[in-house]
Amino acid sequence: MGRAEENVEGSNGLEQLSLFITQRADLLRYISIIAADAMLAEDIVQEAWVRFNAAAATQTIHEPRRFLFRIARNLALDDRRRRGLEEKLFTGDNEKALFVASDAPSVERSVEAASELVLIRAALAKLPDRTRQAFLLHRVEGLTLVEIGARLGVSKSVAHELVTDAVEHCRAICRRGT
Repeated sequence: MGRAEENVEGSNGLEQLSLFITQRADLLRYISIIAADAMLAEDIVQEAWVRFNAAAATQTIHEPRRFLFRIARNLALDDRRRRGLEEKLFTGDNEKALFVASDAPSVERSVEAASELVLIRAALAKLPDRTRQAFLLHRVEGLTLVEIGARLGVSKSVAHELVTDAVEHCRAICRRGT
């Protein structure tokens, strides 16, 4: 085992630099195979050196050559995965395109919701005033049945009946679609 392959610990960086210089050509050949691009391999090897040097400054590295090659390999594989994903996302080939789900409702669901809202408004317009008020206080303003009862001057159980009647009426209208 040569000096560059010994443990790297507590040094002033000369051991790391010596290892990098002696292994650079092998590292470039190895990464060029993974990256399939000489310029990209050069960038990856440089990034591997930066990361290796930073790690060696803060920890003991028992197998520095292996560690350096592992860093470079991981960087090359990460880059290959990233490029593959970008290719899928940004190519004109719709069969290979990656579609990301949206939180926004579909056009069909938006039309259905608008249609349903029209039906509910029509259903509410047909309700007696106190029933409509109880429903709106509960569903729109978020009041409890006790609060609705106090506001309308009725008991909690009557407020419950009014809200339930309104909900059932709206459901029936929506089911019929009229």
